[in-house]
Amino acid sequence: MAVGAPAVTRLVQDAYATLRVAARYVAQFQGALFVLKVTGRLAEEAAHRAALAEQVEMLHAFGVRMCIVHGAGSQIDRACTNAGVPVEKTGGRRITTPGVLAFVEQSYRAINRLWVETLAAQGLKAVSCPGEEGLLEATPRPPSEWDGRMVHWGLVGDLRKVDPGPLEAAFAAGAVPVVSPLARDPFGGTLNCNADTVAAFLAVNCRASKLVFLLSVPGLLQDPADPSTLIRYGDLADLTRLEREQVLRDGMRVKARAIESALSGGVSSVHLVSGLDGEALVREVLSHEGSGSMFVAQKPETPP
Repeated sequence: MAVGAPAVTRLVQDAYATLRVAARYVAQFQGALFVLKVTGRLAEEAAHRAALAEQVEMLHAFGVRMCIVHGAGSQIDRACTNAGVPVEKTGGRRITTPGVLAFVEQSYRAINRLWVETLAAQGLKAVSCPGEEGLLEATPRPPSEWDGRMVHWGLVGDLRKVDPGPLEAAFAAGAVPVVSPLARDPFGGTLNCNADTVAAFLAVNCRASKLVFLLSVPGLLQDPADPSTLIRYGDLADLTRLEREQVLRDGMRVKARAIESALSGGVSSVHLVSGLDGEALVREVLSHEGSGSMFVAQKPETPP
């Protein structure tokens, strides 16, 4: 059945309205830096990798500079389990023995290469920026108390310094740097750092406009088992309340610290969106409605 003239007119008007809104965001973000933190699970399906790379390419074409920080949690867990090495985590952070560190390094190398290849297949210049090769410096985390018990973290690093040179060189070449979250200690050793923490640290120190967490869920959920409980908009006060109400657990508590660090350090907004939805990233940053959760330091009286 042929589409009638009124219907065609409405389609054209809707498309024009969408483009007009997107154009305003494109103009606002040209030249801006977005730090994207990609969960390790998104690397496991070629379709998910390709869909994200397509969105990155679109934003890159609009003049947005992007730095990707990837995790590899599920891959590290699997490698350790297959080798009979215990997987130990506290509060979403990995206890890293020398034996575990070997699997961490192996997994990060493989996932980093995979993302670089995926972005290149989409027509982007992408360069590997391993954190331990001069980009990030950290000091060993001392034993500390967590939930009432003393935790010995092993070869885990607390970030101290970033050398922006490798990232600036990538941006100057029109490339997307892909960062693995390892760091060098002051004596030349390698330390394991949490990828969420690394992403926030880079966002602050490189003066990013946005920090975006790409997840396997739609965003921050009031009920982790119910996608319909998506929290669309919040600020630091809301984050404190959610933690007090024990909505934030395990890895989400680590993300909460990263969100606080980024917003307190001058990043304008932090977003949590689905990496499984092939349009979620673009909808989040180029539309009024968004697609996931957005946090700012302090909400204005009238929501954006």
